[in-house]
Order: sequence, then C-alpha cells, then structure tokens
Amino acid sequence: MASYDLVCDECGHDFEVFRQGFLKDEDRVCPDCGSSEVRQKFSSFLSSIGGSSSGGCAPSGGSPFG
Repeated sequence: MASYDLVCDECGHDFEVFRQGFLKDEDRVCPDCGSSEVRQKFSSFLSSIGGSSSGGCAPSGGSPFG
C-alpha cells in the first residue's frame, strides 16, 4: 500500500491518499473543496527496515555484495 501526500492549489488543504499501485485521476480531488487542482507533494523518504541502527548504506558483514 502506497501513501501519497497531496495539496490542493485552490484551498491549500493538505491530505493523504492510500492506494495499492499508482494514483488515479479520481484520487486527485480535494476532499474539502472538490477541486481537481491537486498536486503531489514530494517529501523525504525514510527507510529503517529491519531495525538496524548502523546508520549507513554499507551492506551487513554477511552480505555476498560486500
């Protein structure tokens, strides 16, 4: 499931859409004012999968890639 952060250019409302796959045109409608003048906000991506606290991008010691 993907989460998309959107903002309405008409009223400024920030909202989030959860969708399996890509955004569709019907997802790009402001829930407050009904405007279709909606754009996707791009924010930083945080990935801390697996609970590792190494903080770097280097593969773990047992990796065949490192």
